[in-house]
Amino acid sequence: MKNLLFIPIFLVIGRLHASEAIGFYSKGSLLGAQSVFERGTPIQKLFVARKRLYTTDEMHNTLSIASEFIKNEFPDSEILQVGDLSERLGGEAIGHASHQNGLDADIVYLRRNKYVQSPDASNWDEDFISNSRPSKNFNTERNFLLFKFLVKNAAVPRIFVDASIKKLLCQFAKDNGEITHPETIATLRALRPQDLHRTHFHLRMNCPVNDHECVLQSAPQSGSGCDDLSILLEASAELHSC
Repeated sequence: MKNLLFIPIFLVIGRLHASEAIGFYSKGSLLGAQSVFERGTPIQKLFVARKRLYTTDEMHNTLSIASEFIKNEFPDSEILQVGDLSERLGGEAIGHASHQNGLDADIVYLRRNKYVQSPDASNWDEDFISNSRPSKNFNTERNFLLFKFLVKNAAVPRIFVDASIKKLLCQFAKDNGEITHPETIATLRALRPQDLHRTHFHLRMNCPVNDHECVLQSAPQSGSGCDDLSILLEASAELHSC
């Protein structure tokens, strides 16, 4: 009886951890990955023709719970729209330094007009920054709640955003009296201001616990990062890892 029980348990464990992230975000590879279509990840996948459809099991799960969060919290919202993930075996993704080990995802900011982009489009449909400020179509409240959910419920140490969006969300937290709340500080700490994120945010996950060849990025500096908004860009070491 013990032998009969061992086989299905082993198979379940294998299915729970089939993928493996190897190396660093900007110098790595990916093994055993499924595409979002094979996995049935409940998202709108953009830029399908690029074939950057693959990611770790952990990222699939994170995208799934994020999609479910949006559906439950904002029933009238658009579906989670995801751009580039990784190629089937990871490695270089032209146009990115990172996206090499299945732990990066580009995601459209939540909109007020709830527009859903065509998966056949060749690039992002909307720039959310106007005159150095987030546009009226950038949904401040919903994006901030989504970021808080991701940081609290997934292994997400960094979310790269445009500097003006980080500044807006710092002010939003202050205006709502929550700038000193630990969850808010953790969320704002994860929001890393960086160029080229006017159209989308870049979600980055930690190395999965069992992926021993994955190289973890050092943790962001402590604090919310809102106190010195004159320093709007990351150090070059982090900039080149995105």
